[in-house]
Amino acid sequence: MQTLTIKKLAACLALLIVRILSAQEAPPEIEKPSEHHQHLKMMAGTWDVKLKRHLNSGQIVKGTGVEIARMQSGGFWLISDLTGNFSGMKFAGHGMLGYEAHKNHYTGIWTDSVASILLISKGQFEKNGHLNTMTGKAYDPMKKRMITYLQVTKIKDANTKTSHMYDTSGKHKTLMMEAVYKRRANQKIINGVKFNSPFTHTIAGLGDVYYYLGGPQ
Repeated sequence: MQTLTIKKLAACLALLIVRILSAQEAPPEIEKPSEHHQHLKMMAGTWDVKLKRHLNSGQIVKGTGVEIARMQSGGFWLISDLTGNFSGMKFAGHGMLGYEAHKNHYTGIWTDSVASILLISKGQFEKNGHLNTMTGKAYDPMKKRMITYLQVTKIKDANTKTSHMYDTSGKHKTLMMEAVYKRRANQKIINGVKFNSPFTHTIAGLGDVYYYLGGPQ
């Protein structure tokens, strides 16, 4: 009887060790993109941009640019690079926009060659991802003070979006910047390969190459 008990005990210990090792070897649960991140894909693409900057004096300075935006591998962040000029003055900007699930809001980051300012904003998408509203605080080197700003981006259709940035520090919001984006048709971000269909969003290919695709996916 004693030998049988020892054998059972040994079997139980072996089973327990196997279960412990199996639990340790199980991979951790990895976050996957949600419907919130799907909204970002509508803004991926190569866009020709017409810009208007509203100065304190009331003067409007016009500019043009090109934005290249793509989804980062993993599908959580939209990464954009904007190059252009205002009245012959060249500039470059870099931005990221994503949804942080643990904070339950979208987070945006922007830097450019105009000033040593890092803009951090948060907000939400509405109307099934066609309206993005972001707010934040940052130092304005032109006004030489901290401002509270509001940025509203509207996706009018698959090939058109607009963006307006306001200073909301005072009693009334003041328009600072506005832009109209038109998607470039039949273009691939990398290597210049072209397709004969309108593009609506992107997918990742081998080697982190992103292609524009047309039609519902």
